[in-house]
Amino acid sequence: MMVTVSGGVAVGARECVLALDPVTRAADLSPGTPVAIGPAEAGPGARKAAVAELSALVTAAGVVAADATADLGGGFRSARIAGGAGDRRDAVLAALAVPRFADRLGPPAATLVALFGPDATKPLGAATLEAIADGRWPVLRFAVAVSDLLGPEQLVEVLALRAPAGVDPFPDGLPSVAGDHLGRVLSSYSPRRRLTLITGLWEHLCGLLRERRRVERLGKWQHGHELTVKLRARRAQHEDAILERLLPRRVTLIQAALWHPSQSYWRERFTRVLHDAMGATVLARVATTAADHGTGAALVHHRHELDAAAALLSRRAAVDAARLVPGLTGHPARPGSYVRDLAERAGQEDLSAKQLQTVDARLRTAHTYATLAWRAAEDMLCDGEDHLINPDAQAAMDSFQSVSLTGWRTAAGYFSPHRMETWPQPMSGDLPALPDRLRADPAATPASIEVVADLFWLGELADAMAQLRGRPAAELDHNHGWLSAVIPRIPQELTTVARTAAHAAQLAGLSGVVPAKPRGWGELSAALHAAQEAAEALVAGFTVPPEVQAFDATLLPGTTDRIEIARTGSTLTGWAAYMGNCIAGSDYADEAMAGRMVLLALRAPDGEIRANVSVQSTGKGWKLDEMKARFNADPAPDLVEHVRAWMRTLPPPRVTTPPVRDDPATDPSPARTARRRPPAQRLAEQWADRLTVPLRPEPALTKLIAADPTPASLVALRRLTPAALTDHVRHALHDPAQAANLWTATAHRPLTAAINELPDEVRARLAPLSRDEPLPGALRKLARLPGVAPARTAELVALRVRAAFATLLRTDDPILAAAMTARPHNPLLRAAALAVTSWGGLPTAATGPSGTARPDDAPRPDGGARPDGGARPDGGARPDGGVQPDGGVQPYETARPDGAARPNGAAQPRETARPDGAAWPEGAAQPHESARPDGAARPDGAARSDGANEPSETAGPDWVTESSDVVGPDGAAQPFPVGGLHQVGGPGGVRDSNE
Repeated sequence: MMVTVSGGVAVGARECVLALDPVTRAADLSPGTPVAIGPAEAGPGARKAAVAELSALVTAAGVVAADATADLGGGFRSARIAGGAGDRRDAVLAALAVPRFADRLGPPAATLVALFGPDATKPLGAATLEAIADGRWPVLRFAVAVSDLLGPEQLVEVLALRAPAGVDPFPDGLPSVAGDHLGRVLSSYSPRRRLTLITGLWEHLCGLLRERRRVERLGKWQHGHELTVKLRARRAQHEDAILERLLPRRVTLIQAALWHPSQSYWRERFTRVLHDAMGATVLARVATTAADHGTGAALVHHRHELDAAAALLSRRAAVDAARLVPGLTGHPARPGSYVRDLAERAGQEDLSAKQLQTVDARLRTAHTYATLAWRAAEDMLCDGEDHLINPDAQAAMDSFQSVSLTGWRTAAGYFSPHRMETWPQPMSGDLPALPDRLRADPAATPASIEVVADLFWLGELADAMAQLRGRPAAELDHNHGWLSAVIPRIPQELTTVARTAAHAAQLAGLSGVVPAKPRGWGELSAALHAAQEAAEALVAGFTVPPEVQAFDATLLPGTTDRIEIARTGSTLTGWAAYMGNCIAGSDYADEAMAGRMVLLALRAPDGEIRANVSVQSTGKGWKLDEMKARFNADPAPDLVEHVRAWMRTLPPPRVTTPPVRDDPATDPSPARTARRRPPAQRLAEQWADRLTVPLRPEPALTKLIAADPTPASLVALRRLTPAALTDHVRHALHDPAQAANLWTATAHRPLTAAINELPDEVRARLAPLSRDEPLPGALRKLARLPGVAPARTAELVALRVRAAFATLLRTDDPILAAAMTARPHNPLLRAAALAVTSWGGLPTAATGPSGTARPDDAPRPDGGARPDGGARPDGGARPDGGVQPDGGVQPYETARPDGAARPNGAAQPRETARPDGAAWPEGAAQPHESARPDGAARPDGAARSDGANEPSETAGPDWVTESSDVVGPDGAAQPFPVGGLHQVGGPGGVRDSNE
C-alpha cells in the first residue's frame, strides 16, 4: 500500500518507511507520525541508526520537527505521515533550535527559503543568523509566522525587535497556525500598516508580560494572611498596654469599669493612627521600588520620605512598639519602628549582604502594615464606632480633623499629586473641598491649607497599597467623613502571540469586519472587542441533538475527562481564547446552529481543556469531523480512540418526518423537507477520494527558487507574484536546456487527469479546480482538503510558469529568444506560434504603417515604466497622434479592417477578422475565434452554451490547452485561450481566492 507523507508526497517503491515503533506497519501509521525514509536495500544497522537519530530529533524538538527532512545518515531522511499539524517552516524552525541537527537541514539558502519563502534576501539571512546567535527564538518564531504578510525588508525590521529579559511572547503554538490567524485579520491592510500592527502586537504583548512578571515579583514581597492575624493581635495588645498605663493605681474593678479615658488620650490615639498610616505608606512605596530596582536603590530614592516618616515616631515610642511580648509575633506593633530602622540604614553608603537581607525582611511586611493601618483609620473615622459615643472622644475627633499637615508635606511631599486638582472629598460644615480652597486662594499651596479631614493622606495609603500589588492606583469612593477604596484586579489578558492571534481571528470571523485604518494593535483589538457581544449574539442558541445532549457533563468512557457541549457562541469564544484556535468562527457556528454539527470540549479533572471536538451528523450515523489539542496540535492517539469508541455507542441521528395529515386540503401549509447539506460539503464527501492523487513535485519547477522538490517548495512558488515568477523563469533560461525542462514539467497535471476521469456532469463542475481563477464557494472546501490542496497547488504553479513564458514571449524577451535558438523545443515552438498568431503579431523594431509599437514600447513584465522614461527613440508620436487613456504608451496597434485610423486614445489590444468578413463594431472587445469542429463559426459575440471558456482547437495531440486571462472591457480578468500560454491580465495577475 502506498504511504503518503506531509505535503502529499508519495513514498517511492524503492524506499522504506521506518517508524519509532518497529511493530506498526507503515500503512497503519496514524497521521502526523514521525518516520524515517530511506533506501529499501539499507541493512539492519543503517535502519537502526536512522531510527535512533529520528528519536533524538523528536525528543529534542518535538514531533513536528520530523517534517524538516533532516539528514539521519545512511541515506535516510526524516518525515511525517500526512495529516499532522504544522508545515515545513514549523519543522525547520524547530529543528534549527537543536544544535545537533541544525546543519543537517540542507544548504543555508534552502533553509532560509523554507522559513521565509523564495523572496528571502541576504539581509534577511544575516538578520536570521544574528537572531539565532543571540538566542532570540521568540522573535524568530514571530517573524516566520508573519512571513506571508510582510516583505523581506519588513521581516528584517521584525527580527530587530527585542523582548525584555525573561519575557517570551511566543512560548507555544505553531508559527504557521498563528500566521494563518493573523492573516485573517490583517490581510486587507497595506504592507506598511501590517508592519505597524504586527510590531504593535509584539510591543503590546511584551508590555503585558513585563507587567505580569512585575506583579509576580511584587507578590514575593508580601506576607500572607497569617502575618496579618498575628500583627492585628500584636497591635491590639500594644493599645491595651498604653490604656492600662493610664489607669489609676490600686483601682477596683468597679472603678475601672466606670473609668473613661481623657480627651488627651483620644487625641494621642488618633495621632498614632495618622502616623501609622503615613509610615505604612512610605514603607509600601520603598518596598515597591525595591522590587523593581533593588533594595539599595530604593533606600537612596526614598531617603527623604524615610526621614520624614521616622520623625513621626520618637525613639521611646519605637522601642515600646518593638518590645517583645511572649506568645506574640516578634514584629513591632507599629510600622514606624521599621521605618526608623530603614532610615538609619539609608544613610549608610555600603550595606553588606546581611544588612540588605535584613532590610528585605522588613520590607516584606509593608503590605500587612498598610492593611492594618487602613483598618485602624476606618475604625477611627466611622461614626458608628463605640468610642465616638464618648463626648471626650468626639471632641478630640473634631479638633483632630482640623490639624494642619504642613510639616508632614514640607518634609515628605505628595505621593499622589495627580489627584490634587480633582480631589472631591466632602468636608464637614461649610468648609469647601481641597481643590475649591486652592482655587479660591491662588497664592496658597496645597501643603499650607491641607488638613487631616481632607483624607488625602488616606488616599495616598490606598494608592501605595495598589502599587504594591502592581496596579497604578486605587479606585476611591468619597463619602462624607470617610473614604472607601478598591484595588483593581489584574485583567486576565491574552499574553502570547498564538492565543492573541487566534482570539483576534475568531472575533473578526464572527463580526465579519475589521476596522478600516487602525493606528496600532491596541486600537484594532478594542474595535474587535467592541463587536464581540453582537458577534456572539449571531451564533447564540445552538441546536444540540438529543442523542448527544444526554452525554453533556458526563465522563468520556475509559478516561477521566469530562464532556462539555457548546450551546452558545460565548462558550465558543471562551474555548477559542484558551485553546488558540478558531472554533468560534462562522463555519463551525453556522453548522452548530443548524444542528448538523456538535462542538465539544474535553476537560481534564483540573478543568483544563485537553481537546476540542466537532462531531457531524450524517445519514448513516455520527462522524468525527475534527479533533485538535491546544494551538491545533494533534491530540494523544489514545484520546482519539476513546472518542471514536464513544461515538460508536451513540444512537443514530433521528430523521425528522412531517406528521401525517388526515385531510391535507384543510391544512394548506406545505410539508417541510429535510434541509440538504451545503453543496461544498456534498462535493467534498463525494469526490475527495477520486481527486486525492499522489504528488511528485517536478524538480525543474522547484529549481527556479533553488529549493528541493517538496510540496512546501510548490507552495512557495504559488505565493510568488507574476513579476517575481517571470524573473525566476527568465533567470533559469540562461541555461537553454531549461526551456524544454520547464515546458515538459508544466505539462504534468495530475489533478486535471483525475478530473477528466470523472463523469461528464461532474467534470464541468470541478473544472475550475484546474484553472487559475477564483473558485466558487462550492469548491473551496474541496480545494482545501489535504489530499487535493497539494495537487491544486502543483496545477496553479504549472499554469503560472506557462504564463511567465507568455509574458516573455509577448515582450520578445532576448533571453527566451536565445534559449529557443540554441535548444529549440518543438511543443514550445508550436505553442509560441499559435499564441503570437492569436495576438496579431509581436512588437517589431520599427513602427510600420499599422502603428505597431516598437520593442522599447512593449509592456514590461513587471508593470513598470521604461528605464529611459518611456520616450520613443526616434522622438516620433503615434500614427494617430493619440495616447493611451491613462497616459501610457500604446503596446501595439493593428490596422482596422476598414483601413481607417483608430480614435485618439482608444485602447486596441488586437484586431481579428470576423468570420463573416465584416468589421467589428467600434469599441467592442474582440474575442479569439477559433474554428469549431463542425466548421461553422460561432455567432458574433455569442458565448458557449455551457458557459465554459472557448478552447483553442488547432493544437496537435501533444499540445496541452490552457485558458488565459486577459483584461476585459470592464477591467476584470476574462478567459482567453492562447494555446497553453496562460497570459495573466490585470495588475498583479489573477490570484486564487484560497491563498
